[in-house]
Amino acid sequence: MVEVNQVMYDMIKKSNSIATSNVNDIEEIVDTGLDKTDENIQKMAMDYLDDKGYAKTPQNMEQAKQHILQSSNGSDTVRVRVKRRMVEDLLQDVAPEDMEKLLNVCLLDNLIKVNDKLQDVSGKRYEYAVEVVDEIQLDSEKPAGSLIEFISFQTLLNRYAAAGWKVLGFTNRTIGNHGKLMMTGFSSTQKQTVVIFERQVQA
Repeated sequence: MVEVNQVMYDMIKKSNSIATSNVNDIEEIVDTGLDKTDENIQKMAMDYLDDKGYAKTPQNMEQAKQHILQSSNGSDTVRVRVKRRMVEDLLQDVAPEDMEKLLNVCLLDNLIKVNDKLQDVSGKRYEYAVEVVDEIQLDSEKPAGSLIEFISFQTLLNRYAAAGWKVLGFTNRTIGNHGKLMMTGFSSTQKQTVVIFERQVQA
């Protein structure tokens, strides 16, 4: 038989609409069972620094020893403070009728999110542009004293960006002369980069 309360419990946790747990870090004193000798205190101080990731400098060692001595005050054995993470289940003692109300809240929250997403998607239109770059050139490669117009790849991208475009993707392709032989006897090929831009159409 299906446990309805368990099903509602699982759905509420999966929805992530409300907090279902609370995490607390608690500190407790643990008795190591070791006699409170200088050797054991030294050992536990080194373990403490290792656990915390602290450097084993003389100053840190002295502070670690004092920390352990304070924890072991009034005891014949070495005691250390240990932090433990405790997870509190906030749904553990919730009544079935309240669980159902929480489930309705989660369902409503998710419906609102879906509706907002649909409105966001349906209200946007995009347009695209394609630029074919024969050879990617950088600003540092600009020929000195050349009369030929130099357009670097950065200049091309910034020109589109200034107009509201963003790069959607790019691909490389190789084009040839359709198998025709050149005077040298070899066919010619050229590598090109096809850049696809996208921008949202303003309503």
